[in-house]
Amino acid sequence: MPCVGGFSDFCVPYTTNHNELLEIVETLINFGYKSVAIEQQFDHTGSEKNKFSKRTGDIFDAPVKLDFLDHLRGKIDIYSRLTIIYSDSAISHHMGTSSNIKKYDLIAGLPTTEASLQHCCQTFNGDIISFRVDEKYIKFSRKFYKLAVQRNMFFEIQYSPAILDRSDRRCIIRKAHGFYSLGKSRNIIISSGATNAFHIRGPYDVANLGLIFGLSEEQSKNAMRSNCRSTILRAAGRRNGCTVVVVNKEINEDSESQSEESETEEMNIVETP
Repeated sequence: MPCVGGFSDFCVPYTTNHNELLEIVETLINFGYKSVAIEQQFDHTGSEKNKFSKRTGDIFDAPVKLDFLDHLRGKIDIYSRLTIIYSDSAISHHMGTSSNIKKYDLIAGLPTTEASLQHCCQTFNGDIISFRVDEKYIKFSRKFYKLAVQRNMFFEIQYSPAILDRSDRRCIIRKAHGFYSLGKSRNIIISSGATNAFHIRGPYDVANLGLIFGLSEEQSKNAMRSNCRSTILRAAGRRNGCTVVVVNKEINEDSESQSEESETEEMNIVETP
């Protein structure tokens, strides 16, 4: 898994219209983004949950193949993401026995009830906590916000719906300001959630939106940059072990002697529970 550098967009929903998805990724590249996550969703609520109750084996699909984006991989890092929409902790059993879920780079939880939100903050084996824009208010406490931060999980704000609809904009701003009230907007990432290339905005425009969402200027930029890097490192730790060591090497050549080289190494160590 490559290590994230620069600005990132960790939520571009997958569509079978490959030309449309290709246009979105190309737009991200033109705006200067360095990484993107293509999102697939799995709904484990209501009637959808009942559909899987009698199913044996792995209930999660494997990540879709993104071969049509391969020619862009030198310009942008492309990750797979699974967003699990769920209402209770029963999902944990399916996640623990799934082999397909381990194939995704990023796992996001989208809780729809107070109980599932508490579970998501406390024990959900993922990296991102997301919310539906039109979701009714779910009671949230500082205690569980703090637990999620301590586990190095990240709360997601999606800006595309805020651009397209006035009602959605009010809901997103309310949720975003709730993050500030609960935990000073710690561990926030901002994604687009864009289904059309025209919904994409440049990273500095998104940073300005972050100010409306109650983030400081530094928090707004980190929500697309360093926090996304931390999310990827956490995901790598979840998949491969409790500790991830990233080594960045810089080689300096002596101008007087081509045979002598000096190396400096910077190590970032991230521990995940």
